Amino acid sequence: MSEILIMDKGDGASLKDSVYLELKNAILKGEIEPHERLMEIPLANKLGVSRTPVREAIHRLAKEQLVIIEPHCGARVSGITGKDVQDALSVRIVIEDMAVRLAAKRCLPEHIEKLRRINDEMRSAVNAGKIEGTFEADNTLHHSICEITGNKVLLNVLRLLEVHVLRYRVEYLRSVSGYDTILAEHEAIIDALEAGDEEKASELITSHIKRQQQRICEDISPKSV
Repeated sequence: MSEILIMDKGDGASLKDSVYLELKNAILKGEIEPHERLMEIPLANKLGVSRTPVREAIHRLAKEQLVIIEPHCGARVSGITGKDVQDALSVRIVIEDMAVRLAAKRCLPEHIEKLRRINDEMRSAVNAGKIEGTFEADNTLHHSICEITGNKVLLNVLRLLEVHVLRYRVEYLRSVSGYDTILAEHEAIIDALEAGDEEKASELITSHIKRQQQRICEDISPKSV
């Protein structure tokens, strides 16, 4: 986990949120791995806080199904199963299909320029071997497409889904041996958006996500519980 500065305003609210966000981000980015035990005292020492905000953060994460609390055994990060991936990414296909269809009707030159810039940033991160920068750029690209739609409800749904999807996307980006295919798929999607071709954009985003779905399921199948 990265070091954080925790600012407590006196009521403990900021402290609790900071600890919660730090642990959540560490889980989503794979810094704390699936099935890993969450030991309150070591975590509290690492973050420089008491056990109370750590315990409260763990319970919040359990409500989001990122953590499992077992009687007499403590807490551990939830595992990733093939069904979890299938469920989450099936919903993601529906959301992002709607997003590219709407975006294809609203794309302006400045939108296309921004999407190409983000994909170039991802390429630079790949070339530099920066895994975190790679999946952050990937995530930003997909969010940016959704933002083009102007549909705030759709964007909020995507953000809610992100809790379940980001872990799988990180696993995919960590396991893939080459990123040329992903970057090329992004370029093709952007080209379709620029052309206003919603059917092509839909076809491309669906195959893009399904490929991830298959690869992740293949990768985690031996580790699923």
